[in-house]
Order: sequence, then C-alpha cells, then structure tokens
Amino acid sequence: MLLGQLKKIFGEDPVPRGVLEDREPFELATAALLLELARADFSESDAEVQAIRHLLQKRFELTDEALNVLMINAAKRADKAVSLHEFTHRLNRELPESEKLQIVEMLWRVSHADGRIDKHEEQLVQRIAGLLHISDRDRVRLKLKVVVESDR
Repeated sequence: MLLGQLKKIFGEDPVPRGVLEDREPFELATAALLLELARADFSESDAEVQAIRHLLQKRFELTDEALNVLMINAAKRADKAVSLHEFTHRLNRELPESEKLQIVEMLWRVSHADGRIDKHEEQLVQRIAGLLHISDRDRVRLKLKVVVESDR
C-alpha cells in the first residue's frame, strides 16, 4: 500500500509484473545502457534502435509486447538517469562475468549497427566496460569480434 502511494507521488511507471518476469531489473538496466549508447553520438539511428530491439528480444527471449514495454521503460529510466552507475551497480553485484561480457558485446553490436563506431560510442563502451569490471583485453577482443563478424 505504501509503495503504491509513493509511486503515485513520484510518478514512476513500474513495469507490469509478469511481463518481464524475475530478471526485469537486469533487462531494464541492459536496455537502458544500450539506449544510452545509441544516444552517445548525438543521433539515435534507426539501425541502432533496430539492433537494440533485436539483441534484447533474442537475449532475454521477450515477446513483442514485453519488448515494447521494456523499451519504453528503459527510455524513461535513461532520460532520468544521473549516471551510468544506476545501471551498472546491480549488474555488477549480481551477474557473473560471462553475462557482463555479453552485455559489452551487445554494446559493441549496437555501436557498429550503422556500419561504424563513433568516437563517442567507443568512449562510452570503454566507460561502461570499466564500470562492469571488464578488462581492456576482453573489451577490445569483443570489439574485434563484432567488427570482423560484420565484415563477413
């Protein structure tokens, strides 16, 4: 009851339970990071948005409805965010390194979706990877993997 009243006061639109299941916080944080990356070069291209939608749907096995809800809520969270720590803190605390590596790979895929990696996008991936405690070696390895795969 009190939580519902607080949400009304602060105007937060929660994601409906059952739509995104128990992993919602991880999905929401991942989606928000991907959206932040798409905005890093000051232009959110259709290719990047489509890449985000595809990656999230595939990674989290979302229905179209759940994906739409996730994208809307992630955009709201990204708009209100003060720092990237809001999204990386929980991911760091609760995800194994293998899943954090998958997130960094997803970041590279979004940044390269339009055929090039902008310097602002590269800097943001570097910063997010650092916040996720991913080594420079692994970050660069994942970048090369994405670039080589897309050149095929």
